[in-house]
Amino acid sequence: MNVKKYLYALLTGSTDLVDVVGSNGIVSSYPNEVKTFPCVIIEDVNASDEEFNDNLPDAESVQCRIHIFSKMVKGFAKCEDIAEIVHSVMRSDYWAMTGNNDTADVDDNIRHRVLDFKREFFHA
Repeated sequence: MNVKKYLYALLTGSTDLVDVVGSNGIVSSYPNEVKTFPCVIIEDVNASDEEFNDNLPDAESVQCRIHIFSKMVKGFAKCEDIAEIVHSVMRSDYWAMTGNNDTADVDDNIRHRVLDFKREFFHA
């Protein structure tokens, strides 16, 4: 399973999220430097085989991390509002949120929120 491709399609398929961050605001790889605000970055953290039957996996346990960046100035969407939309999209696709951390870079007026999710995919 290509987790990044799956998550990219899931998040870009949300009109609510695209309305807030723009069509170029959702990326499937972490850039060397974040230059677009607000933005959502997809990070594939871990995928492992689960539920073995006849030495073959019947399921896959997937963990991902979603980074949200925004400016802390008027006119930019707030990280917590974007996180609420991301959480809603992920929850509707049966992902469980396992972490929610927020960091502010006061010097550059940037807020960075990290959401961790986990889901089990069972093979048909």
